[in-house]
Amino acid sequence: MESQPPLSVERVSNRILYIVSMNHAVNDGSVYLLSSLFPVVLSLFSVSVFQVGILVGLGYLVSVVFQPVVGRYSEGRNPKKVLALGIAIISAAIASFVLATDFLTLLGSALLLRVGSSFFHPVGVSAVSKEYRGARLGHAMGFQSAFGNLGILLVFVSSAPLYFLLGWKATFLAFALIGVVDVAVTLFIFGTSHWNGRHTGGNKGTDHPAKAHQGRLGIPFFFVATTFISGGSYSVILNFMNILLKEQNHLDVFRANVVVSAWIASAFFGAISAGRWSRALRPILLLSFVYFATAASIFAFTFLSASLLLVITSLLVNGFAISATYPLTYTELSRYLGLDATTRGRSFGTIFSAQTVGGSVLGLASGYLSDTFGLPFAFASLGVLALLASGLTLSWERATVPERKKD
Repeated sequence: MESQPPLSVERVSNRILYIVSMNHAVNDGSVYLLSSLFPVVLSLFSVSVFQVGILVGLGYLVSVVFQPVVGRYSEGRNPKKVLALGIAIISAAIASFVLATDFLTLLGSALLLRVGSSFFHPVGVSAVSKEYRGARLGHAMGFQSAFGNLGILLVFVSSAPLYFLLGWKATFLAFALIGVVDVAVTLFIFGTSHWNGRHTGGNKGTDHPAKAHQGRLGIPFFFVATTFISGGSYSVILNFMNILLKEQNHLDVFRANVVVSAWIASAFFGAISAGRWSRALRPILLLSFVYFATAASIFAFTFLSASLLLVITSLLVNGFAISATYPLTYTELSRYLGLDATTRGRSFGTIFSAQTVGGSVLGLASGYLSDTFGLPFAFASLGVLALLASGLTLSWERATVPERKKD
């Protein structure tokens, strides 16, 4: 009987990880559902590309506003119920797309969708950070991050066939139903009274936050800058890469989207394996390396575009590397917070806002740079930012050496 409590603790932690991962897939897939059907939206609702940009840009703005609010709201509350609330709002927003008749009604549904999606990242990732430590923390962060990529991949490969088979309304109702099932599973099937019990600081006693590096936003500038770059790079590649492939490699839209889907699949494997890499190399040094690999791969597919095989290979490396930056950053933030578990919600809310701002700002900047200097210049600028992130990570590693020795 003595060994039963530890077994129960591990089961509860794993159960929470599975809930969070499932929610991550539904959340991120739902966010990109409309994006995956933008070519349909352009013709079906007679909207312009500029109006599509407004849908994306204002959606990011809503996330920037709501993520820190949700992070602060979630502190001290049952994460299971907060996650379910966010997915419920997402399901209602997706269902409301069946009532869309013009740009304004599309915009209303898109903004409501972004309100719902603002719940997952500060709440779900914070919940995982409380459950694990050491190498298991890195593995858990990679596991749940990979499911976000999996959700996006499944939406990109299924939404268009469903639309052609079932039509606009039935397609969105089907995806809304997935959200309803997610809410039911989160609240009932995986329900546990232990979620808010002992799990109020899984890292307690193992880490010592480097308070000397505290920034005005409540966490150091390093976390804000790197997640800004990661989020922006991911967004730009996901939204502009098929255009670059069409211009540089003369691929039609279908083949370009197949290549982008392969990039998303590579991102899935990069995220899920990040925890295993960190067993061979310290996570913070590994983070610097994957930022460097991200930069190198961007330069490769931008300037060595004559060979489609090289472009695809570089993209696969890029997806693998850029997706690893997320769980590795979350792991480092969890180490930094350490005993200060009371601010986890707002801290993760802050970095996810930075990630979203990066997607918005770099997305708009890439559009401007593409019109002015061409798409290759815009992508090369991303490569420079990724190199900067690699340098910032090394600088952070050196600045926190004393705290790591204490750990």
